[in-house]
Amino acid sequence: MASSLSHEILDLRHFAAPMLRPVLEAESAVWRERLNWDYLASAKLLLQYLDSRSLPGYVSVDAGRVTGYIFCVYEDSKAVIGDVFALPARADALEASGLEATGQEVEESLLQRLLELLLHSPGVDRIESQLLLHPAGAHSSVFRQAGFEEYRRLYLSRSLTGEIVNPTTEQAALSENLELRPWQDSDLNAVGALIAEAYRDHPDSRINDQYRTVQGAQRFLHNIVRFPGCGVFVPQVSHVVVKRGRREPVALLLGSRVSAHCGHITQICVHPEYRRQGLARLLLRVAAMQFQRLGMTELTLTVTESNLQAVGLYADEGYKLVHSFNAAVWVRRTADRDWGFAIRE
Repeated sequence: MASSLSHEILDLRHFAAPMLRPVLEAESAVWRERLNWDYLASAKLLLQYLDSRSLPGYVSVDAGRVTGYIFCVYEDSKAVIGDVFALPARADALEASGLEATGQEVEESLLQRLLELLLHSPGVDRIESQLLLHPAGAHSSVFRQAGFEEYRRLYLSRSLTGEIVNPTTEQAALSENLELRPWQDSDLNAVGALIAEAYRDHPDSRINDQYRTVQGAQRFLHNIVRFPGCGVFVPQVSHVVVKRGRREPVALLLGSRVSAHCGHITQICVHPEYRRQGLARLLLRVAAMQFQRLGMTELTLTVTESNLQAVGLYADEGYKLVHSFNAAVWVRRTADRDWGFAIRE
């Protein structure tokens, strides 16, 4: 059990970036092997925050060596668990102690400490977590004991080698009052309204409450476009479908580069009034073609398992399951009453 481990759990803000660098380098190798994802850009950003000593979280220390970390960020009354990772135990330490300490045990110890802090913080009414790197179920016992709801999410991938379906037919079938065009920075505000409308009563709005409001969606988009947390934004891949002669968007796809040869779709949505017109399929095919032209050989995306219509579309377009992970959400009683969701303490 985690309680039997010899490590100490200490405040992350007491540790400078160099002390966590070996852990982040080891984590980057796992991201690369498991998801074909270059985590170094995110790690560099994280190291900058560490040097500022302003990032809430904890580290695990064993014999003066940092062996794991966890951090969160605050957004008003919400806390988002950004990441948790621990090194596998050293063979010499296991032999000396007789304990079968694993990286997962250290991670769960870190999770328990952070959740204890957040659950007892009166200013925190909501906690969200999407630990993409960790397989579904890896830390479910910790989250469930703390009263979280979990949602299984799928990480899908398709090959971009060989011939890609040209989206000419789908584009020609667009309604005469719609047009497809590349993303523009000026779309940022207008697209926020599209996302809020597209995710109304959608399962993903339970997972990420930024989808529920225009302001939240704009903040979400700003993070995707400006920061490398979901890869490096690629504007030439990203497209919107707009009403002809107007700037009002009715469908959107954003794409990022997550490694030298892998692209990732960070957002795709269609306004409810324009669904079942082939817009999502069109955007997916345009993105695949553009990523291939940029030299990408793989394209990935994530989807909530219960979103059956989207899962079926992605399967039709050649996406296959390569990994699954959990989203976890805790909401303080009455904090989300207006949304009609089942709330737990």
